[in-house]
Amino acid sequence: MKEPDLKKLLPAVEKVARRAGNEIMKHYEGTNVYIKSDGSNVTDADYAAENIILPALRRLTPGIPIVSEERVAKGDIPDISKGTFWTVDPLDGTHEFINKTGAFVVAIALIVDSKPVMGIVYHPAMDLMYSGMGPGTATKVDKDGVCTSLAAGKTVSEEMRVLLNPPYTDVRRVKGYLAKQFGAAARIDGKSGILRACQVADGLADIAVVYASKSKGRTAFWDVAPGHAIVESAGGRVETLDGQPLLYDSADLQVPPHVILSPLRTSAATAHKQKPSIDN
Repeated sequence: MKEPDLKKLLPAVEKVARRAGNEIMKHYEGTNVYIKSDGSNVTDADYAAENIILPALRRLTPGIPIVSEERVAKGDIPDISKGTFWTVDPLDGTHEFINKTGAFVVAIALIVDSKPVMGIVYHPAMDLMYSGMGPGTATKVDKDGVCTSLAAGKTVSEEMRVLLNPPYTDVRRVKGYLAKQFGAAARIDGKSGILRACQVADGLADIAVVYASKSKGRTAFWDVAPGHAIVESAGGRVETLDGQPLLYDSADLQVPPHVILSPLRTSAATAHKQKPSIDN
Protein backbone atom coordinates (compact mmCIF):
# COMPACT_ATOMS: atom_id res chain seq x y z
CA MET A 1 0.00 0.00 0.00
CA LYS A 2 1.34 3.43 -0.96
CA GLU A 3 2.10 5.59 2.06
CA PRO A 4 -0.34 8.52 2.34
CA ASP A 5 0.82 12.08 1.67
CA LEU A 6 0.49 13.53 5.16
CA LYS A 7 0.95 17.16 4.09
CA LYS A 8 -2.09 16.92 1.83
CA LEU A 9 -4.10 14.79 4.23
CA LEU A 10 -3.76 16.87 7.38
CA PRO A 11 -5.70 20.00 6.32
CA ALA A 12 -8.35 17.83 4.69
CA VAL A 13 -8.86 15.74 7.83
CA GLU A 14 -8.90 18.87 10.00
CA LYS A 15 -11.84 20.09 7.89
CA VAL A 16 -13.59 16.77 8.37
CA ALA A 17 -13.09 17.00 12.16
CA ARG A 18 -14.54 20.52 12.18
CA ARG A 19 -17.57 19.38 10.20
CA ALA A 20 -18.12 16.53 12.66
CA GLY A 21 -17.68 18.89 15.61
CA ASN A 22 -20.21 21.34 14.19
CA GLU A 23 -22.68 18.47 13.79
CA ILE A 24 -22.10 17.39 17.38
CA MET A 25 -22.90 20.88 18.66
CA LYS A 26 -26.30 20.73 16.91
CA HIS A 27 -27.19 17.97 19.39
CA TYR A 28 -25.71 19.65 22.47
CA GLU A 29 -28.94 20.95 23.98
CA GLY A 30 -30.69 17.62 23.66
CA THR A 31 -29.99 14.21 22.14
CA ASN A 32 -31.14 10.61 22.42
CA VAL A 33 -28.96 8.45 24.69
CA TYR A 34 -28.54 4.70 24.23
CA ILE A 35 -26.73 1.98 26.18
CA LYS A 36 -24.14 -0.13 24.35
CA SER A 37 -23.45 -3.79 25.08
CA ASP A 38 -20.52 -2.86 27.34
CA GLY A 39 -22.77 -0.63 29.45
CA SER A 40 -21.36 2.68 28.18
CA ASN A 41 -23.44 5.48 26.66
CA VAL A 42 -23.73 6.49 23.04
CA THR A 43 -25.82 9.28 21.55
CA ASP A 44 -27.24 10.44 18.25
CA ALA A 45 -24.38 12.95 18.21
CA ASP A 46 -21.79 10.11 18.23
CA TYR A 47 -23.50 8.46 15.26
CA ALA A 48 -23.99 11.71 13.37
CA ALA A 49 -20.30 12.61 13.70
CA GLU A 50 -19.22 9.12 12.66
CA ASN A 51 -21.49 9.32 9.60
CA ILE A 52 -19.57 12.41 8.50
CA ILE A 53 -16.06 11.17 9.25
CA LEU A 54 -16.07 7.64 7.82
CA PRO A 55 -17.26 8.44 4.26
CA ALA A 56 -14.86 11.39 4.13
CA LEU A 57 -11.85 9.27 5.13
CA ARG A 58 -12.81 6.60 2.60
CA ARG A 59 -12.85 9.23 -0.14
CA LEU A 60 -9.50 10.66 0.97
CA THR A 61 -7.73 7.33 1.40
CA PRO A 62 -9.50 4.50 -0.45
CA GLY A 63 -8.37 1.12 0.77
CA ILE A 64 -7.11 2.18 4.21
CA PRO A 65 -9.12 0.41 6.94
CA ILE A 66 -10.90 2.49 9.58
CA VAL A 67 -11.14 1.41 13.21
CA SER A 68 -13.99 3.53 14.55
CA GLU A 69 -15.38 3.18 18.07
CA GLU A 70 -19.08 2.95 17.27
CA ARG A 71 -18.57 0.66 14.27
CA VAL A 72 -16.39 -1.64 16.36
CA ALA A 73 -19.11 -1.69 19.03
CA LYS A 74 -21.43 -3.07 16.35
CA GLY A 75 -18.96 -5.78 15.37
CA ASP A 76 -17.40 -4.03 12.36
CA ILE A 77 -13.72 -4.81 13.00
CA PRO A 78 -11.49 -4.35 9.94
CA ASP A 79 -8.26 -6.21 9.16
CA ILE A 80 -5.34 -4.11 10.43
CA SER A 81 -2.65 -6.74 9.95
CA LYS A 82 -0.81 -4.60 7.38
CA GLY A 83 -0.20 -1.96 10.06
CA THR A 84 -1.78 1.01 8.24
CA PHE A 85 -5.23 2.18 9.31
CA TRP A 86 -7.25 5.04 10.73
CA THR A 87 -8.57 5.27 14.27
CA VAL A 88 -11.69 7.35 14.88
CA ASP A 89 -13.47 8.39 18.03
CA PRO A 90 -16.30 10.51 16.62
CA LEU A 91 -17.19 11.88 20.06
CA ASP A 92 -14.57 11.22 22.69
CA GLY A 93 -16.15 12.12 26.01
CA THR A 94 -19.76 11.08 25.53
CA HIS A 95 -20.41 11.21 29.29
CA GLU A 96 -19.14 14.81 29.38
CA PHE A 97 -21.23 15.66 26.33
CA ILE A 98 -24.39 14.30 27.97
CA ASN A 99 -23.62 16.28 31.14
CA LYS A 100 -22.80 19.42 29.12
CA THR A 101 -19.36 19.97 30.67
CA GLY A 102 -17.83 20.94 27.32
CA ALA A 103 -14.99 18.41 27.77
CA PHE A 104 -15.46 16.33 24.62
CA VAL A 105 -13.60 16.10 21.31
CA VAL A 106 -13.48 14.62 17.84
CA ALA A 107 -10.36 12.44 17.66
CA ILE A 108 -8.80 10.99 14.49
CA ALA A 109 -5.40 9.36 13.91
CA LEU A 110 -3.55 7.67 11.06
CA ILE A 111 -1.43 4.64 11.94
CA VAL A 112 1.41 3.52 9.65
CA ASP A 113 3.60 0.50 10.48
CA SER A 114 1.66 0.20 13.76
CA LYS A 115 2.74 3.71 14.86
CA PRO A 116 0.66 6.93 14.86
CA VAL A 117 1.97 9.35 12.24
CA MET A 118 -0.84 11.92 12.26
CA GLY A 119 -3.32 13.04 14.89
CA ILE A 120 -6.22 15.49 14.97
CA VAL A 121 -8.13 16.43 18.12
CA TYR A 122 -10.91 19.00 17.68
CA HIS A 123 -12.66 20.52 20.70
CA PRO A 124 -15.94 21.84 19.26
CA ALA A 125 -17.23 23.54 22.42
CA MET A 126 -14.11 25.77 22.45
CA ASP A 127 -13.47 25.69 18.67
CA LEU A 128 -9.91 24.56 19.42
CA MET A 129 -7.94 22.34 17.05
CA TYR A 130 -4.82 20.33 17.94
CA SER A 131 -2.93 18.46 15.24
CA GLY A 132 0.42 17.04 14.24
CA MET A 133 1.93 14.88 11.49
CA GLY A 134 5.57 14.43 12.48
CA PRO A 135 8.45 16.14 14.32
CA GLY A 136 8.04 19.90 14.58
CA THR A 137 4.51 20.04 13.14
CA ALA A 138 2.32 20.03 16.27
CA THR A 139 0.05 23.07 16.48
CA LYS A 140 -3.10 24.37 18.08
CA VAL A 141 -5.50 26.73 16.36
CA ASP A 142 -7.86 28.76 18.56
CA LYS A 143 -11.32 30.09 17.80
CA ASP A 144 -9.83 33.27 16.32
CA GLY A 145 -7.72 31.28 13.88
CA VAL A 146 -4.44 31.98 15.68
CA CYS A 147 -2.04 29.08 15.10
CA THR A 148 0.54 28.33 17.81
CA SER A 149 3.34 25.80 17.80
CA LEU A 150 2.90 23.47 20.75
CA ALA A 151 5.34 23.68 23.65
CA ALA A 152 6.96 26.78 22.18
CA GLY A 153 8.67 29.08 24.69
CA LYS A 154 7.96 26.97 27.77
CA THR A 155 10.52 26.21 30.48
CA VAL A 156 10.83 23.24 32.81
CA SER A 157 9.48 23.92 36.29
CA GLU A 158 11.00 22.37 39.40
CA GLU A 159 7.79 20.54 40.19
CA MET A 160 6.38 17.98 37.79
CA ARG A 161 2.63 18.01 37.23
CA VAL A 162 1.41 14.48 36.58
CA LEU A 163 -2.11 13.82 35.32
CA LEU A 164 -3.73 10.49 36.10
CA ASN A 165 -6.89 8.87 37.41
CA PRO A 166 -5.97 7.50 40.88
CA PRO A 167 -8.78 4.94 41.32
CA TYR A 168 -7.64 3.06 38.25
CA THR A 169 -3.88 3.57 38.36
CA ASP A 170 -1.06 1.67 40.04
CA VAL A 171 0.30 4.83 41.67
CA ARG A 172 3.23 3.01 43.30
CA ARG A 173 4.38 1.72 39.92
CA VAL A 174 3.99 5.16 38.41
CA LYS A 175 6.11 6.78 41.12
CA GLY A 176 8.77 4.13 40.56
CA TYR A 177 8.80 4.99 36.86
CA LEU A 178 9.15 8.71 37.63
CA ALA A 179 12.03 8.13 40.05
CA LYS A 180 13.84 5.98 37.48
CA GLN A 181 13.30 8.45 34.66
CA PHE A 182 13.98 11.70 36.49
CA GLY A 183 15.61 10.83 39.81
CA ALA A 184 12.93 12.79 41.63
CA ALA A 185 9.40 12.52 42.91
CA ALA A 186 6.47 14.44 41.45
CA ARG A 187 3.20 15.99 42.47
CA ILE A 188 0.34 13.74 41.41
CA ASP A 189 -2.68 15.59 40.06
CA GLY A 190 -5.78 13.41 40.26
CA LYS A 191 -7.67 15.33 37.60
CA SER A 192 -8.27 13.31 34.48
CA GLY A 193 -9.45 14.97 31.31
CA ILE A 194 -10.24 14.24 27.71
CA LEU A 195 -7.53 16.63 26.52
CA ARG A 196 -4.71 15.29 28.73
CA ALA A 197 -2.39 14.41 25.86
CA CYS A 198 -2.88 17.82 24.26
CA GLN A 199 -2.18 19.54 27.58
CA VAL A 200 1.06 17.60 27.83
CA ALA A 201 2.03 18.38 24.23
CA ASP A 202 1.41 22.05 24.96
CA GLY A 203 3.54 22.01 28.10
CA LEU A 204 0.53 22.74 30.35
CA ALA A 205 1.26 19.48 32.16
CA ASP A 206 4.46 17.48 32.33
CA ILE A 207 3.25 13.90 32.22
CA ALA A 208 -0.02 12.02 31.80
CA VAL A 209 -0.54 8.42 32.82
CA VAL A 210 -3.11 6.44 30.84
CA TYR A 211 -4.38 3.49 32.80
CA ALA A 212 -7.91 2.36 31.98
CA SER A 213 -10.31 0.92 34.54
CA LYS A 214 -10.93 -2.26 32.55
CA SER A 215 -8.91 -4.93 30.73
CA LYS A 216 -5.89 -4.78 33.06
CA GLY A 217 -5.35 -1.10 32.38
CA ARG A 218 -5.54 -1.39 28.60
CA THR A 219 -7.05 1.42 26.53
CA ALA A 220 -8.68 1.41 23.09
CA PHE A 221 -6.60 2.58 20.13
CA TRP A 222 -8.98 5.44 19.31
CA ASP A 223 -8.66 6.89 22.82
CA VAL A 224 -4.88 7.14 22.60
CA ALA A 225 -3.50 7.34 19.04
CA PRO A 226 -4.53 10.93 18.14
CA GLY A 227 -2.92 12.41 21.26
CA HIS A 228 0.09 10.12 20.85
CA ALA A 229 0.75 11.50 17.37
CA ILE A 230 0.38 15.10 18.52
CA VAL A 231 2.68 14.67 21.54
CA GLU A 232 5.44 13.11 19.46
CA SER A 233 4.98 15.78 16.77
CA ALA A 234 5.64 18.34 19.52
CA GLY A 235 8.85 16.57 20.56
CA GLY A 236 7.40 14.58 23.44
CA ARG A 237 7.41 10.83 24.00
CA VAL A 238 4.87 8.10 24.64
CA GLU A 239 5.98 4.77 26.13
CA THR A 240 4.85 1.89 28.32
CA LEU A 241 5.56 1.87 32.04
CA ASP A 242 8.46 -0.43 31.19
CA GLY A 243 9.95 2.21 28.92
CA GLN A 244 9.07 0.46 25.65
CA PRO A 245 7.56 2.09 22.52
CA LEU A 246 3.77 2.01 22.33
CA LEU A 247 2.62 0.06 19.27
CA TYR A 248 -0.84 -0.35 17.74
CA ASP A 249 -0.74 -3.97 16.62
CA SER A 250 -2.79 -5.99 19.12
CA ALA A 251 -5.81 -8.04 18.12
CA ASP A 252 -7.94 -6.56 20.92
CA LEU A 253 -7.45 -3.03 19.51
CA GLN A 254 -6.02 -1.85 22.83
CA VAL A 255 -2.69 -0.60 24.13
CA PRO A 256 -1.19 -1.28 27.58
CA PRO A 257 -0.83 1.29 30.41
CA HIS A 258 1.56 4.02 29.33
CA VAL A 259 2.93 7.47 30.03
CA ILE A 260 2.89 10.61 27.93
CA LEU A 261 5.90 12.92 28.41
CA SER A 262 5.91 16.58 27.43
CA PRO A 263 8.67 17.75 25.07
CA LEU A 264 10.57 19.41 27.91
CA ARG A 265 10.27 16.41 30.22
CA THR A 266 11.39 14.15 27.39
CA SER A 267 14.62 16.14 27.21
CA ALA A 268 14.98 16.01 30.99
CA ALA A 269 14.47 12.23 31.05
CA THR A 270 17.08 11.76 28.34
CA ALA A 271 19.57 13.91 30.25
CA HIS A 272 18.95 11.97 33.47
CA LYS A 273 19.52 8.64 31.71
CA GLN A 274 22.85 9.90 30.39
CA LYS A 275 24.16 10.71 33.88
CA PRO A 276 26.63 8.15 35.27
CA SER A 277 25.01 5.84 37.81
CA ILE A 278 26.33 5.53 41.35
CA ASP A 279 26.23 2.17 43.08
CA ASN A 280 25.35 2.31 46.76
